Amino acid sequence: MHDFLQKKFTTGQFAALYGVNKRTLMYYDSIDLFKPAIVKKNGYRYYTYGQSGVFDAIQLLRKLRVPLEEIKKHLVHCTPQKTQTLLYNQSQMLEQEIAELIWLQRVAQNKISNMEANLEMDCSKIEIIESKAQAIVVSESTAEMSMEETMKVMLKFMRDCYHTRNYCGYPLGYMMDTDKVLQGDFCQLTNYFYRIDEKNSKAINWTFKPAGRYLVSYYRGSWAEMDPTLQQLSDYANNHGLTFIGHAYLESILDDTTAVVEDPYYCEAKISILLK
Repeated sequence: MHDFLQKKFTTGQFAALYGVNKRTLMYYDSIDLFKPAIVKKNGYRYYTYGQSGVFDAIQLLRKLRVPLEEIKKHLVHCTPQKTQTLLYNQSQMLEQEIAELIWLQRVAQNKISNMEANLEMDCSKIEIIESKAQAIVVSESTAEMSMEETMKVMLKFMRDCYHTRNYCGYPLGYMMDTDKVLQGDFCQLTNYFYRIDEKNSKAINWTFKPAGRYLVSYYRGSWAEMDPTLQQLSDYANNHGLTFIGHAYLESILDDTTAVVEDPYYCEAKISILLK
């Protein structure tokens, strides 16, 4: 048995046994993490079957995302208790990574679904639709703020949604006071919002975009030239005896990962206003 464990392998042969790159073993040797069992005077290096247990441990710890320097220290001062602590810590870290990956997968899936649902839109159409309540998370109010202050609120809101994983892959939305819309004032936003998945959200302050009848229009062009479309909605409501309540919601149709290099201010948006 002892003779079998001492069977010698060159660096390339030992690497092939484990399906790793030869350079990996050479690097481990250079940092004194895992060195050959035998180094001859001519410089030839040999590994043995007897080293398999240690190399297996290194490979496992690497898969568990343990840094090489920490593995090196652990192997020098290894005890069952320290190994248990190390594995527990890595298990906690992996649990966080899994949660992050599940969130990112949901973001990607929602982006795909949202883009598929909005492949076609008729910019000439104004319609009244019945909409179910939608869960949203809303920024602090930006009413009466300067443009610079409004921008700071938006960036903080976006950052907070990403960091708390309340961002679900849907484009950023904008809210306006309907009284302002009726008065022809289309410059002042009251809030920013993200649509969220109610069942998956951990947001404390989420609310609903109310259910009900909405006057809806679609816009394609520069953000700076959206006013005529908003005016058309206001005129349509006046001409048909419709009353706005609550907020106007401007929802981007283009995904925020879709870059329009020729015109960074280009947008495609759905504009909906709740009716009394």
